[in-house]
Amino acid sequence: MRANGKAEQVEVVVVGAGQAGLAVSYYLRAFGVEHVVLERGRTGESWRSARWDSFTLVTPNWMTRLPGYQMAAGTGGDFPPRDDVVAMLTQLAGGLPVRERTEVTAVAAGARGYQVTTATGPIAARAVVVAGGGQRRPVIPRLAAGLPAAVVQSDAARYRSPAALPPGAVLVVGSGQSGAQIADELALAGRDVLLATSRVPRVPRRYRGRDVHEWAVELGVYDQPAEAVTDPAEFTEPHPMLSGAHGGHTVSYQQLARDGVRLLGRLAAAEDGKLRFGPDLPGNMQYADAGAARFRRMVDDYVARAGIVAAQPDTDPAERPVPGLARSPESLDIRGEHIATVIWCTGFGPDTGWLHVPVLRPDGAPAHTRGVTAFPGLYVAGFPWLSNRGSGLLYGADADAVRVAQHIAAAGRGRVPTVTRSGVVASGTPMEGASR
Repeated sequence: MRANGKAEQVEVVVVGAGQAGLAVSYYLRAFGVEHVVLERGRTGESWRSARWDSFTLVTPNWMTRLPGYQMAAGTGGDFPPRDDVVAMLTQLAGGLPVRERTEVTAVAAGARGYQVTTATGPIAARAVVVAGGGQRRPVIPRLAAGLPAAVVQSDAARYRSPAALPPGAVLVVGSGQSGAQIADELALAGRDVLLATSRVPRVPRRYRGRDVHEWAVELGVYDQPAEAVTDPAEFTEPHPMLSGAHGGHTVSYQQLARDGVRLLGRLAAAEDGKLRFGPDLPGNMQYADAGAARFRRMVDDYVARAGIVAAQPDTDPAERPVPGLARSPESLDIRGEHIATVIWCTGFGPDTGWLHVPVLRPDGAPAHTRGVTAFPGLYVAGFPWLSNRGSGLLYGADADAVRVAQHIAAAGRGRVPTVTRSGVVASGTPMEGASR
């Protein structure tokens, strides 16, 4: 707060110094827009504190698209570990107006712009970019309250390593990317692991001589615009089971079972020391396998249609069937199974209770169109499906950030700025509907 007690005046406030907030800041600086980036912790805080120790991206290095990022020669096919992502974001933050350990506790619309309340004082801004909190709140089912007090409960954001858990069996609930990878790591570390499965697709790590993401990008999967989605369920479907650990590998229920993971249906209840599971393990397995088969057909059709040279169709050893795998118990005794830890891998939701502007949908995410809300000067960046399927990935952050920054600059100047390949800012034509 300023010495006279008045709010600090800043043209634009960006909330969050993750990949989205930093990318928006990079372009705002290029466009000459005064701004500040406010971060509750350190730069890239979610990558630092909400990822397990051995975490790696499931997308290869060549898919990382952030302003100024240059990957080292020969590393395009690598899967960057957590610490490399933090280092990359720290480097991007160099020279940007980032204020670490400055938590935003409230944003409200004012007579002229927005009032931003922080732990260090108020800020008045013409525009605000919500670039944090999109997937920060663990979604824990109510049945968690029925677990005995002696059972340690954690979630995918708090899990660190097999050695950090107490002795005993571990129940992982949810088999999306995080749940499957954590179960995989625990089993390879020799822990007794049970996995309550869910309805999640999977894809092979490699097919016909190429990584799954090489095919996906060439097929335009991540460029699918949000407005082209006809089934709303597609927006919330979990990412396919996959891993970038140990050089990247296929994750399947079959291989998890071979590695010693005990597969179960959906966790339905926890009470009186008992766990009840649904009878849906066979259906969950079929759904996962169908996802892999569907992806293979997409690639096969594309290869045939385009007439390109590719290796012959193949299967991954991790997908080999396991006889009798679909049979699983529907009730277990927690003490009898020596279950000491439950890790909830049941997804994350928006943490936007500080946003006091009536733009929030019932799920807590801000309503917007390609990052622009109905309130002039209020923008969104870094949220899943912001403009297309790739928006929530390092692959899609850059394109969304430059568009949001362009809109902010245009609203302030009445003209559309653009960035040339050399990074030089050039003025464009007036933006339709831009305020002057």
